Amino acid sequence: MDRIFRGIMKYRRTNRAKMVEQFVQVKNNPEPKALFFTCMDSRMLPARFTETNIGDMFIVRNAGNLIPHSQHFLDEYTTCEPAALELGCIHNDIRHVIVCGHSDCKVMV
Repeated sequence: MDRIFRGIMKYRRTNRAKMVEQFVQVKNNPEPKALFFTCMDSRMLPARFTETNIGDMFIVRNAGNLIPHSQHFLDEYTTCEPAALELGCIHNDIRHVIVCGHSDCKVMV
């Protein structure tokens, strides 16, 4: 936990100002080009291996990068995947949906 806290403090001293500038630039006019579903596995760092920046894509992380079948999108189920698809594809006109799996996924055993 101490390492995480030190990382946060380092970020605030070194990278925060630059990122705040990027947030301001995309605040009123974000133009994400993709919706990216990936595993929540701690070994996965989507922004790093896709070389994307703030505003480039929506990222949904869950166990095993699973997207439930549409028959499960009933009112009694609450999941973020259908909301992400609606926000990305309908409200933001995103045409690229990427489902990214990885080797040695502990969910897929």
